[in-house]
Amino acid sequence: GRLRSSRLGKIMTKLLCLLALLFVFSAQTFAQLSIQAIDAAGDSITKGFNASRSFPCSNGDQEQYNWLTSDTHGATLCGTGSENVFSFRERLECEFGIDILAKNPNSAASGARMLSDFVNQSNSIKTYLNSQTGQKLAAVFLGHNDNCAGTLGKVNVSCTSSDLDPNNYCRTKNDSFEREFRKGLDILVTTPNTKIGVMSPVRVSQLCNFQSKSNCQTGGTCQFLWSLASICASLTRDCTDTRIIDSYTTIKAYRDILKRVTAEYSSIPVGGTTTVLMIGGEMVGGATRAAGTNFVYSDAPWNYKFNADQLSCCDCFHPSASGQDTVARFAKQGLSCSKTAPCCRETGDPLTDGKCAVTEKKRAFYNGIF
Repeated sequence: GRLRSSRLGKIMTKLLCLLALLFVFSAQTFAQLSIQAIDAAGDSITKGFNASRSFPCSNGDQEQYNWLTSDTHGATLCGTGSENVFSFRERLECEFGIDILAKNPNSAASGARMLSDFVNQSNSIKTYLNSQTGQKLAAVFLGHNDNCAGTLGKVNVSCTSSDLDPNNYCRTKNDSFEREFRKGLDILVTTPNTKIGVMSPVRVSQLCNFQSKSNCQTGGTCQFLWSLASICASLTRDCTDTRIIDSYTTIKAYRDILKRVTAEYSSIPVGGTTTVLMIGGEMVGGATRAAGTNFVYSDAPWNYKFNADQLSCCDCFHPSASGQDTVARFAKQGLSCSKTAPCCRETGDPLTDGKCAVTEKKRAFYNGIF
């Protein structure tokens, strides 16, 4: 009798564990299914700038191509639409068979920087998402222009703001970048039932791998266009080793800030307050985490090795339609790395890592923001 009772007890324990796992899985699935609205804080990447291959180039926003909120598949929920960008929003609609709402136009803006725009964009996102029901998603994909909007020369007598570094092309200082990131998160963290998905920036320094790519506006190469136009000139004007190293070192510092601070905010309990501290000359923090708000950070953009076809032939800077589709894919599904699909490997050498010259061929996975 005791033996039977022992076996029965073990069976019941296993059944209870299985039921608990099923409950967790069902709760997660329900939370995913209940996502009803999305919006984004971002720059020209999230506006689809110059993503079309058509000529003449638009040299403007083409939001119907953007990786997150574009929706062109009509009634065919699992179609990509005529522009062939299967956006994050469309992938959700395909997977769950429901329409997802998105702010139109989204809250991103071409030229946006963490330094000057994240707070305003966060307020715009909060206003929109608070007007929606169910679970929501706020994506954050910034930092590229904090790296690129600097001066051609590395050392300057002064910059236009004390938040810019006169010894680093007048790029956004690290503490100023972190200050504005915290201020924006303090707005988003008070938005109930919202998943806040923070994306790492792309290694902008990879652009220098494509100097010889054809440019469809000038008929010359990307490097020829970059020598004429101010397109991330602090990096692309001549793609010297120094420029690559400086660009990579700066944007890696931004990436490390995003990763660390997102983890910190994720650890705050519901009803708890964000850390109050002095940073970048200002006191920040003290926001209360709303119920149903959670955080996820994705390193997928940082580790992805882009190819020439994923770069706009119009300006040799923004993602093409193929590039936008790629960002949508790893934002939704995560990034799987293998021998046949190698990712960038960190070697500790800023020149090598800036150009993604050494790849990681071992199996690895970087989650997306879903």
